Amino acid sequence: MTNLTILTGRITKDLELKPAGQTQVTNFSLAVDNPFKKDDTSFFDIAAFGKTAQLLNNYCGKGSKILIEGNLKQDRFQDKEGNNRSVVRVIANRVEFLDSKGQSNGQSQQQRGQSPAGNNPFANANDDISESELPF
Repeated sequence: MTNLTILTGRITKDLELKPAGQTQVTNFSLAVDNPFKKDDTSFFDIAAFGKTAQLLNNYCGKGSKILIEGNLKQDRFQDKEGNNRSVVRVIANRVEFLDSKGQSNGQSQQQRGQSPAGNNPFANANDDISESELPF
């Protein structure tokens, strides 16, 4: 069975590292726009641990655009009133930074004199690819 989740979006709040046993954790929400419907945004809870959490805290902030690759995890528990509750979040295994901390604070790449493609070699790729060009 496979449990793989890939999301691209913007961090919704400032990140904070917290101790979690022998490691560190950062919990945050990622805003992901629906590319097919304007003004339709979903918010996903993300948890990152260890080195991934430290890198996020060092290089990202509120508004940073990132790609998260991870897996869904469901936690079931009882609240104070004894009601059964469930929380689903993405546990980040890999993070790709799609802009820098400075760019997330209202300065776009074009305003900084950089190309919109940035360091993404696929940003200007042609979407019309024939089957004969595929490597598999």
